[in-house]
Amino acid sequence: MATSTTRAVVLAAGKSSRFKTKKSKLLSSICGQEMILYPLHALEAHKIPITLILGHQAEEVEAAVVSAGMKDVSVILQAEQLGTGHAVLCSKDTWDADNILILYGDMPLLSKELIGQLLDEHEKSAAAVTLSTAYVLDPTGYGRVLERDGLIEIIEEKDCTSEQRLVNRINAGVYVMRRDFLESHITKLGKSSVTGEIYLPDLIAMASQENLGVKAISVPYDLVRGVNTLQDLWGVEQIKRSEFIKYWMAQGVRFELAQSIHIDINVTIGAGSFIGTGVHLLGNTSIGEECFVGAFTIIEDTIIAENTTIHSHSVVQHSIIGSNVHVGPFARLRQNVTVANDVQIGNFVEIKTATIGDSSKVKHLSYIGDATVGAGVNIGAGTVTCNYDGVKKSVTIIEDGAFVGSNNTLIAPIAVGKNAYTAAGSVVNTDVPADALAIGRTRQENKLGYAKKLRDAMKKDSAGGHIEKMKPISHDNDDEIIQFRGAVKTDPDQKIGFE
Repeated sequence: MATSTTRAVVLAAGKSSRFKTKKSKLLSSICGQEMILYPLHALEAHKIPITLILGHQAEEVEAAVVSAGMKDVSVILQAEQLGTGHAVLCSKDTWDADNILILYGDMPLLSKELIGQLLDEHEKSAAAVTLSTAYVLDPTGYGRVLERDGLIEIIEEKDCTSEQRLVNRINAGVYVMRRDFLESHITKLGKSSVTGEIYLPDLIAMASQENLGVKAISVPYDLVRGVNTLQDLWGVEQIKRSEFIKYWMAQGVRFELAQSIHIDINVTIGAGSFIGTGVHLLGNTSIGEECFVGAFTIIEDTIIAENTTIHSHSVVQHSIIGSNVHVGPFARLRQNVTVANDVQIGNFVEIKTATIGDSSKVKHLSYIGDATVGAGVNIGAGTVTCNYDGVKKSVTIIEDGAFVGSNNTLIAPIAVGKNAYTAAGSVVNTDVPADALAIGRTRQENKLGYAKKLRDAMKKDSAGGHIEKMKPISHDNDDEIIQFRGAVKTDPDQKIGFE
């Protein structure tokens, strides 16, 4: 059927009461995309104009549709939810095609192929109504499809007798109806004696009784699963994940324990890559060829080039990672981090809003925040860029070839020049010129025999005695010795010790 002769009406006004959550179920994320967008994208693939019937949390649902860039969508408000028949009637002014395709907004597994099949079958049959049905082991929650003596009708579960509840052929909730039939019959629908609602499926019995032609097509249940509870949501997401993982397997990606992996709809993975157990690949993440992502790693909205290794238990968010890079284990990169090629980011390193140049190393127990690190830089273990003074964030710049010693505290704003060194254990609070050595620590002094005096005094105290006053230790006025492990001269009057 030419889709130009079809308009879709998507029913999405319900209150999601069985979810027992404050947010509409249609806004629940399934593999990184709101539930409502799945059927809308399937319709969009056929270029079918859409009328979206909203009610509960209408503004929020409409905002999600607009944010997704959906086109050719008209929104109609069903202010009072009086049933599916009433919802469709609310859209009457938008019926501008020969056939009206009606479906529910909580059908995220509905495929464009199934939509195409229903439209084709409807055209071939020349029926007034074409509907989808499915067979399920547990039909709870669905209307039952009853067919006898050539007549077809749908009984909503709330109206079913105990015998009818045993029927496992269900109404899958996707219909194609000729517009002329819909216009002439929808106002004839009565209210349910049980719920007071107007049921759209009652049109099936009308068309059947009037011999106007009803075509029932059996479809796989998994394609038309509705989502009414959080358990339904869990089941649907499992199916959708499996679809994505199977696809990427076919493209040459290995998943170590596929059933443990979460992957979102917009994730891409290059051939030859390995995805470890428990990995979460979220948002708009792209992983290049021949990459390794270790177990229990989370990668979100990140681009990773080829031949890069993200070791286990790392978290990488909103970042760009180059090729031949090693990250982790237990590393965290967040808030717009850019890592160039051949970089090593080691275990228990956190990097935030920073750029790391080619062939640089940040290998152990460091925090690099609001910083620009050049190429060929080595940052020693325990280094911290102090980027926040309680009021504002300031930037640290470390230029090409610099060597930052272990356990350094770099107090921003600060710049470490090209090929400069900073000594281990330094607090650096002024700029370091190129090729300079910065030393920012007090000098170690060894007082021979003093430890024994301390122990003897503490033993005497623990035995109930009195600690005699000990002579204070004073620094000698030795000449300062400068070497790579050098020191700074201390105040000769500074005193330390016990009294």
